[in-house]
Amino acid sequence: MLNPGRGHHHVRVLHIDTEMSWRGGENQIRLLIENAQNSDWQWYLAAPPESQAIERMKCIARPLPVPMRGLAQISAARKIASFCRQNKIQLIDCQSSRAHQLGLMIKFLVPELKLVVHRRVDYPPGKSWGNRLKYINPRIDRYIAISSAIGDVLKTYGVPASQIAVVRSAVDAGPFQNQDRLAARQSLVQELGFKPDVPIIGNVAYITEQKGHETLVRALGILKAKGVAFQAFIAGDGDLREPNEKLAKELNLGSGSLAFLGIRKDVPALLAASDIFALSSNDEGLGTSLLDAVHSGCTLVGTAVGGIPEIIHHEKTGLISPARDGESFARNLETVLLNPTLRKDLASSAKAFVDEEFSLKKMVEGNLENYRQLIHG
Repeated sequence: MLNPGRGHHHVRVLHIDTEMSWRGGENQIRLLIENAQNSDWQWYLAAPPESQAIERMKCIARPLPVPMRGLAQISAARKIASFCRQNKIQLIDCQSSRAHQLGLMIKFLVPELKLVVHRRVDYPPGKSWGNRLKYINPRIDRYIAISSAIGDVLKTYGVPASQIAVVRSAVDAGPFQNQDRLAARQSLVQELGFKPDVPIIGNVAYITEQKGHETLVRALGILKAKGVAFQAFIAGDGDLREPNEKLAKELNLGSGSLAFLGIRKDVPALLAASDIFALSSNDEGLGTSLLDAVHSGCTLVGTAVGGIPEIIHHEKTGLISPARDGESFARNLETVLLNPTLRKDLASSAKAFVDEEFSLKKMVEGNLENYRQLIHG
Protein backbone atom coordinates (compact mmCIF):
# COMPACT_ATOMS: atom_id res chain seq x y z
CA MET A 1 0.00 0.00 0.00
CA LEU A 2 0.99 3.61 -0.49
CA ASN A 3 2.36 5.54 2.47
CA PRO A 4 0.29 8.72 2.41
CA GLY A 5 0.80 10.26 5.82
CA ARG A 6 3.57 12.05 7.63
CA GLY A 7 4.80 10.53 10.82
CA HIS A 8 2.24 8.69 12.92
CA HIS A 9 -0.37 11.42 13.37
CA HIS A 10 -3.84 10.50 12.20
CA VAL A 11 -5.17 12.53 9.29
CA ARG A 12 -8.96 12.58 9.33
CA VAL A 13 -10.75 13.17 6.03
CA LEU A 14 -14.52 13.25 5.53
CA HIS A 15 -15.93 12.73 2.04
CA ILE A 16 -19.36 14.22 1.41
CA ASP A 17 -21.44 12.62 -1.34
CA THR A 18 -25.06 13.65 -1.91
CA GLU A 19 -25.93 11.16 -4.65
CA MET A 20 -28.12 8.08 -4.23
CA SER A 21 -26.67 6.08 -7.13
CA TRP A 22 -23.22 4.63 -7.76
CA ARG A 23 -21.39 6.34 -10.60
CA GLY A 24 -17.90 7.52 -11.45
CA GLY A 25 -17.44 9.90 -8.52
CA GLU A 26 -18.40 7.30 -5.95
CA ASN A 27 -16.05 4.79 -7.53
CA GLN A 28 -13.17 7.28 -7.38
CA ILE A 29 -13.74 7.71 -3.62
CA ARG A 30 -13.64 3.93 -3.22
CA LEU A 31 -10.45 3.57 -5.24
CA LEU A 32 -8.76 6.36 -3.30
CA ILE A 33 -9.60 4.92 0.11
CA GLU A 34 -8.86 1.29 -0.80
CA ASN A 35 -5.47 2.17 -2.25
CA ALA A 36 -4.44 4.55 0.53
CA GLN A 37 -5.08 2.24 3.46
CA ASN A 38 -2.58 3.27 6.10
CA SER A 39 -2.76 3.85 9.83
CA ASP A 40 -1.93 7.53 9.27
CA TRP A 41 -5.22 8.14 7.43
CA GLN A 42 -8.72 7.83 8.82
CA TRP A 43 -11.61 7.99 6.38
CA TYR A 44 -15.20 9.05 6.93
CA LEU A 45 -18.17 9.28 4.55
CA ALA A 46 -21.29 11.43 4.88
CA ALA A 47 -24.03 10.45 2.43
CA PRO A 48 -27.81 9.88 2.31
CA PRO A 49 -28.93 6.90 4.45
CA GLU A 50 -30.19 4.77 1.54
CA SER A 51 -27.40 5.68 -0.87
CA GLN A 52 -25.25 3.08 -2.56
CA ALA A 53 -22.14 4.90 -1.33
CA ILE A 54 -23.05 4.31 2.32
CA GLU A 55 -23.83 0.65 1.67
CA ARG A 56 -20.82 -0.15 -0.51
CA MET A 57 -18.16 1.77 1.45
CA LYS A 58 -19.22 1.13 5.03
CA CYS A 59 -16.31 -1.28 5.53
CA ILE A 60 -13.62 1.16 4.36
CA ALA A 61 -14.90 4.51 5.66
CA ARG A 62 -16.79 5.25 8.86
CA PRO A 63 -20.30 6.10 7.62
CA LEU A 64 -22.37 9.11 8.62
CA PRO A 65 -25.83 8.54 7.09
CA VAL A 66 -27.66 11.86 6.93
CA PRO A 67 -30.54 13.17 4.76
CA MET A 68 -29.16 15.94 2.55
CA ARG A 69 -31.74 16.91 -0.06
CA GLY A 70 -33.99 19.97 -0.10
CA LEU A 71 -35.00 21.35 3.29
CA ALA A 72 -32.84 18.73 5.02
CA GLN A 73 -29.68 20.51 3.85
CA ILE A 74 -29.48 22.97 6.75
CA SER A 75 -29.95 20.28 9.40
CA ALA A 76 -27.44 18.10 7.51
CA ALA A 77 -24.86 20.88 7.65
CA ARG A 78 -25.33 21.22 11.41
CA LYS A 79 -25.14 17.48 11.98
CA ILE A 80 -22.00 17.08 9.85
CA ALA A 81 -20.37 20.12 11.48
CA SER A 82 -21.01 18.60 14.92
CA PHE A 83 -19.60 15.27 13.71
CA CYS A 84 -16.48 17.04 12.43
CA ARG A 85 -15.88 18.72 15.79
CA GLN A 86 -16.44 15.51 17.76
CA ASN A 87 -14.16 13.43 15.53
CA LYS A 88 -11.50 16.09 14.94
CA ILE A 89 -12.00 16.01 11.17
CA GLN A 90 -9.33 18.11 9.46
CA LEU A 91 -10.53 18.17 5.85
CA ILE A 92 -13.80 17.66 4.01
CA ASP A 93 -13.86 16.69 0.33
CA CYS A 94 -17.13 17.48 -1.45
CA GLN A 95 -17.89 15.21 -4.37
CA SER A 96 -20.85 16.87 -6.14
CA SER A 97 -22.46 20.25 -6.72
CA ARG A 98 -24.91 19.72 -3.85
CA ALA A 99 -22.07 18.57 -1.62
CA HIS A 100 -20.17 21.72 -2.61
CA GLN A 101 -23.04 23.88 -1.31
CA LEU A 102 -23.24 21.79 1.84
CA GLY A 103 -19.49 22.07 2.36
CA LEU A 104 -19.64 25.87 2.33
CA MET A 105 -22.29 25.78 5.06
CA ILE A 106 -20.22 23.35 7.14
CA LYS A 107 -17.09 25.47 6.84
CA PHE A 108 -19.07 28.51 7.99
CA LEU A 109 -19.89 26.54 11.14
CA VAL A 110 -16.38 25.03 11.51
CA PRO A 111 -13.97 27.60 9.99
CA GLU A 112 -10.81 25.63 10.82
CA LEU A 113 -11.79 22.82 8.43
CA LYS A 114 -10.00 22.59 5.09
CA LEU A 115 -12.55 22.50 2.27
CA VAL A 116 -11.85 20.63 -0.98
CA VAL A 117 -14.34 20.51 -3.85
CA HIS A 118 -13.97 17.85 -6.53
CA ARG A 119 -15.16 19.04 -9.94
CA ARG A 120 -16.03 16.22 -12.35
CA VAL A 121 -18.07 17.94 -15.08
CA ASP A 122 -16.74 20.03 -17.96
CA TYR A 123 -19.55 22.57 -18.38
CA PRO A 124 -19.20 26.02 -16.77
CA PRO A 125 -21.19 26.95 -13.66
CA GLY A 126 -24.17 29.26 -14.12
CA LYS A 127 -23.61 33.01 -14.17
CA SER A 128 -26.14 34.01 -11.51
CA TRP A 129 -24.85 35.90 -8.49
CA GLY A 130 -25.63 32.84 -6.35
CA ASN A 131 -23.47 30.59 -8.49
CA ARG A 132 -20.64 33.10 -8.62
CA LEU A 133 -20.71 33.36 -4.83
CA LYS A 134 -20.69 29.57 -4.61
CA TYR A 135 -17.78 28.97 -6.99
CA ILE A 136 -15.61 32.05 -6.48
CA ASN A 137 -15.45 31.74 -2.73
CA PRO A 138 -12.45 32.19 -0.41
CA ARG A 139 -13.80 29.50 1.94
CA ILE A 140 -12.87 26.89 -0.67
CA ASP A 141 -9.27 25.89 -0.04
CA ARG A 142 -8.88 23.89 -3.24
CA TYR A 143 -10.72 22.61 -6.27
CA ILE A 144 -9.54 19.26 -7.56
CA ALA A 145 -10.44 18.97 -11.25
CA ILE A 146 -10.37 15.47 -12.75
CA SER A 147 -9.08 16.76 -16.09
CA SER A 148 -7.15 19.75 -17.39
CA ALA A 149 -10.22 20.70 -19.43
CA ILE A 150 -12.27 21.09 -16.25
CA GLY A 151 -9.47 23.11 -14.65
CA ASP A 152 -9.52 25.45 -17.65
CA VAL A 153 -13.30 25.86 -17.35
CA LEU A 154 -12.91 26.93 -13.72
CA LYS A 155 -10.14 29.40 -14.57
CA THR A 156 -12.21 30.92 -17.38
CA TYR A 157 -15.12 31.27 -14.95
CA GLY A 158 -12.91 33.31 -12.63
CA VAL A 159 -11.59 30.84 -10.06
CA PRO A 160 -7.95 31.74 -9.23
CA ALA A 161 -5.46 29.29 -10.72
CA SER A 162 -3.82 28.97 -7.29
CA GLN A 163 -7.07 27.46 -6.00
CA ILE A 164 -7.15 24.69 -8.64
CA ALA A 165 -5.27 21.39 -8.85
CA VAL A 166 -5.68 18.78 -11.59
CA VAL A 167 -5.72 15.14 -10.49
CA ARG A 168 -6.95 12.86 -13.23
CA SER A 169 -9.30 10.03 -12.40
CA ALA A 170 -8.13 6.44 -12.74
CA VAL A 171 -9.58 2.95 -12.82
CA ASP A 172 -8.71 -0.42 -11.36
CA ALA A 173 -7.21 -2.15 -14.39
CA GLY A 174 -7.31 -5.65 -12.89
CA PRO A 175 -10.90 -6.68 -13.70
CA PHE A 176 -10.44 -5.55 -17.32
CA GLN A 177 -6.98 -6.73 -18.32
CA ASN A 178 -7.40 -10.13 -16.67
CA GLN A 179 -10.29 -11.19 -18.91
CA ASP A 180 -10.07 -14.09 -21.37
CA ARG A 181 -10.87 -12.12 -24.53
CA LEU A 182 -11.53 -15.16 -26.72
CA ALA A 183 -13.94 -16.72 -24.22
CA ALA A 184 -15.68 -13.37 -23.66
CA ARG A 185 -16.13 -12.89 -27.39
CA GLN A 186 -17.49 -16.38 -27.91
CA SER A 187 -19.98 -15.85 -25.10
CA LEU A 188 -21.22 -12.50 -26.46
CA VAL A 189 -21.42 -13.81 -30.03
CA GLN A 190 -23.57 -16.68 -28.82
CA GLU A 191 -25.77 -14.44 -26.65
CA LEU A 192 -26.46 -11.81 -29.32
CA GLY A 193 -26.34 -13.96 -32.42
CA PHE A 194 -23.35 -12.03 -33.75
CA LYS A 195 -20.97 -13.37 -36.38
CA PRO A 196 -17.62 -14.55 -34.96
CA ASP A 197 -15.47 -12.91 -37.65
CA VAL A 198 -17.04 -9.42 -37.80
CA PRO A 199 -15.60 -6.61 -35.60
CA ILE A 200 -17.63 -5.64 -32.53
CA ILE A 201 -18.17 -2.01 -31.52
CA GLY A 202 -19.04 -1.50 -27.85
CA ASN A 203 -20.47 1.38 -25.86
CA VAL A 204 -21.08 1.38 -22.11
CA ALA A 205 -22.78 4.51 -20.77
CA TYR A 206 -25.98 5.92 -19.35
CA ILE A 207 -28.22 6.80 -22.30
CA THR A 208 -28.57 10.52 -21.69
CA GLU A 209 -28.07 13.73 -23.65
CA GLN A 210 -24.60 14.07 -22.14
CA LYS A 211 -23.43 10.79 -23.65
CA GLY A 212 -24.56 11.66 -27.19
CA HIS A 213 -25.81 8.25 -28.27
CA GLU A 214 -27.71 9.77 -31.18
CA THR A 215 -24.36 10.56 -32.82
CA LEU A 216 -23.25 6.95 -32.46
CA VAL A 217 -26.54 5.52 -33.74
CA ARG A 218 -26.53 7.85 -36.76
CA ALA A 219 -22.91 6.92 -37.48
CA LEU A 220 -23.80 3.23 -37.40
CA GLY A 221 -26.70 3.95 -39.75
CA ILE A 222 -24.28 5.55 -42.21
CA LEU A 223 -21.99 2.51 -42.05
CA LYS A 224 -24.94 0.17 -42.53
CA ALA A 225 -26.07 2.08 -45.63
CA LYS A 226 -22.53 1.87 -47.06
CA GLY A 227 -22.35 -1.88 -46.50
CA VAL A 228 -19.49 -1.72 -43.98
CA ALA A 229 -19.48 -4.87 -41.84
CA PHE A 230 -19.83 -4.32 -38.08
CA GLN A 231 -21.72 -5.47 -35.01
CA ALA A 232 -22.44 -3.13 -32.11
CA PHE A 233 -23.98 -3.00 -28.66
CA ILE A 234 -24.95 -0.27 -26.23
CA ALA A 235 -24.92 -1.32 -22.57
CA GLY A 236 -26.77 1.06 -20.30
CA ASP A 237 -30.14 2.62 -19.66
CA GLY A 238 -31.51 6.12 -19.33
CA ASP A 239 -34.09 8.67 -20.40
CA LEU A 240 -33.05 8.56 -24.06
CA ARG A 241 -32.93 4.81 -24.54
CA GLU A 242 -36.36 4.61 -26.20
CA PRO A 243 -35.72 7.48 -28.68
CA ASN A 244 -32.39 5.92 -29.65
CA GLU A 245 -33.95 2.49 -30.12
CA LYS A 246 -36.58 4.11 -32.35
CA LEU A 247 -33.87 5.88 -34.36
CA ALA A 248 -31.98 2.60 -34.75
CA LYS A 249 -35.08 0.96 -36.25
CA GLU A 250 -35.55 3.89 -38.63
CA LEU A 251 -31.94 3.42 -39.79
CA ASN A 252 -32.45 -0.31 -40.37
CA LEU A 253 -30.17 -1.26 -37.49
CA GLY A 254 -31.66 -4.57 -36.42
CA SER A 255 -30.42 -6.69 -33.51
CA GLY A 256 -27.71 -8.19 -35.72
CA SER A 257 -26.28 -4.70 -36.24
CA LEU A 258 -27.01 -2.92 -32.95
CA ALA A 259 -28.19 -4.46 -29.69
CA PHE A 260 -29.41 -2.44 -26.71
CA LEU A 261 -28.45 -4.49 -23.66
CA GLY A 262 -29.69 -2.37 -20.76
CA ILE A 263 -27.72 -2.22 -17.53
CA ARG A 264 -25.16 -5.01 -17.27
CA LYS A 265 -23.02 -6.28 -14.42
CA ASP A 266 -20.52 -8.00 -16.72
CA VAL A 267 -18.93 -4.86 -18.20
CA PRO A 268 -15.34 -6.24 -18.10
CA ALA A 269 -16.46 -9.23 -20.18
CA LEU A 270 -18.40 -7.01 -22.61
CA LEU A 271 -15.36 -4.82 -23.20
CA ALA A 272 -13.08 -7.85 -23.53
CA ALA A 273 -15.36 -9.09 -26.32
CA SER A 274 -15.16 -5.76 -28.18
CA ASP A 275 -12.70 -4.65 -30.84
CA ILE A 276 -13.63 -0.96 -30.74
CA PHE A 277 -14.98 1.22 -27.94
CA ALA A 278 -17.03 4.17 -29.19
CA LEU A 279 -17.81 7.11 -26.91
CA SER A 280 -19.81 9.84 -28.67
CA SER A 281 -20.31 12.19 -25.71
CA ASN A 282 -21.57 15.75 -25.97
CA ASP A 283 -20.04 16.59 -22.57
CA GLU A 284 -17.51 14.58 -20.59
CA GLY A 285 -15.45 15.45 -17.53
CA LEU A 286 -12.84 12.85 -18.43
CA GLY A 287 -14.37 9.59 -19.64
CA THR A 288 -13.10 6.82 -17.37
CA SER A 289 -14.98 4.26 -19.47
CA LEU A 290 -12.28 4.93 -22.08
CA LEU A 291 -9.67 3.85 -19.53
CA ASP A 292 -11.62 0.64 -18.86
CA ALA A 293 -11.73 0.01 -22.60
CA VAL A 294 -7.99 0.60 -23.02
CA HIS A 295 -7.21 -1.96 -20.31
CA SER A 296 -9.54 -4.36 -22.14
CA GLY A 297 -7.53 -4.04 -25.36
CA CYS A 298 -10.07 -1.99 -27.33
CA THR A 299 -9.36 0.64 -29.97
CA LEU A 300 -10.82 4.04 -29.01
CA VAL A 301 -13.08 6.26 -31.12
CA GLY A 302 -14.42 9.35 -29.35
CA THR A 303 -15.48 12.97 -29.54
CA ALA A 304 -13.43 16.09 -28.84
CA VAL A 305 -15.21 17.25 -25.68
CA GLY A 306 -14.09 17.81 -22.09
CA GLY A 307 -11.28 15.53 -20.99
CA ILE A 308 -11.61 12.99 -23.82
CA PRO A 309 -8.77 14.56 -25.89
CA GLU A 310 -6.51 14.08 -22.86
CA ILE A 311 -6.92 10.33 -23.39
CA ILE A 312 -7.46 10.10 -27.15
CA HIS A 313 -4.69 11.77 -29.12
CA HIS A 314 -5.92 11.64 -32.70
CA GLU A 315 -4.18 8.98 -34.79
CA LYS A 316 -1.89 8.15 -31.86
CA THR A 317 -4.04 6.62 -29.11
CA GLY A 318 -7.32 6.53 -31.03
CA LEU A 319 -9.44 8.55 -33.42
CA ILE A 320 -11.44 11.62 -32.46
CA SER A 321 -14.11 13.76 -34.13
CA PRO A 322 -16.29 16.77 -33.29
CA ALA A 323 -19.29 16.18 -31.04
CA ARG A 324 -22.72 15.77 -32.68
CA ASP A 325 -21.12 14.96 -36.04
CA GLY A 326 -22.38 11.55 -37.11
CA GLU A 327 -20.64 11.62 -40.48
CA SER A 328 -17.21 12.32 -38.99
CA PHE A 329 -17.77 9.70 -36.30
CA ALA A 330 -18.78 7.20 -39.00
CA ARG A 331 -15.60 7.92 -40.98
CA ASN A 332 -13.44 7.22 -37.94
CA LEU A 333 -15.31 4.01 -37.18
CA GLU A 334 -14.96 2.92 -40.80
CA THR A 335 -11.22 3.62 -40.73
CA VAL A 336 -10.58 1.28 -37.82
CA LEU A 337 -13.16 -1.30 -38.90
CA LEU A 338 -11.38 -1.77 -42.23
CA ASN A 339 -7.82 -1.71 -40.87
CA PRO A 340 -7.05 -4.40 -38.26
CA THR A 341 -3.37 -3.43 -38.14
CA LEU A 342 -4.25 0.18 -37.31
CA ARG A 343 -6.67 -1.03 -34.64
CA LYS A 344 -3.92 -3.06 -33.02
CA ASP A 345 -1.36 -0.24 -33.18
CA LEU A 346 -3.73 2.37 -31.72
CA ALA A 347 -4.79 0.03 -28.91
CA SER A 348 -1.17 -0.75 -28.05
CA SER A 349 -0.19 2.93 -28.00
CA ALA A 350 -3.21 3.81 -25.88
CA LYS A 351 -2.33 1.12 -23.33
CA ALA A 352 1.23 2.39 -22.92
CA PHE A 353 0.02 5.99 -22.60
CA VAL A 354 -2.75 5.23 -20.09
CA ASP A 355 -0.46 3.06 -17.96
CA GLU A 356 1.90 6.02 -17.66
CA GLU A 357 -0.46 8.99 -17.38
CA PHE A 358 -3.64 7.61 -15.80
CA SER A 359 -2.34 5.13 -13.26
CA LEU A 360 -4.19 4.41 -10.05
CA LYS A 361 -1.02 5.27 -8.15
CA LYS A 362 -0.91 8.76 -9.70
CA MET A 363 -4.56 9.41 -8.84
CA VAL A 364 -4.15 8.34 -5.22
CA GLU A 365 -0.87 10.18 -4.67
CA GLY A 366 -2.22 13.30 -6.37
CA ASN A 367 -5.24 13.51 -4.08
CA LEU A 368 -3.26 12.71 -0.95
CA GLU A 369 -0.60 15.28 -1.76
CA ASN A 370 -3.26 17.97 -2.06
CA TYR A 371 -4.68 16.91 1.30
CA ARG A 372 -1.19 17.03 2.85
CA GLN A 373 -0.47 20.49 1.50
CA LEU A 374 -3.68 21.88 2.95
CA ILE A 375 -3.44 20.15 6.33
CA HIS A 376 0.30 20.41 6.97
CA GLY A 377 0.98 23.60 5.02
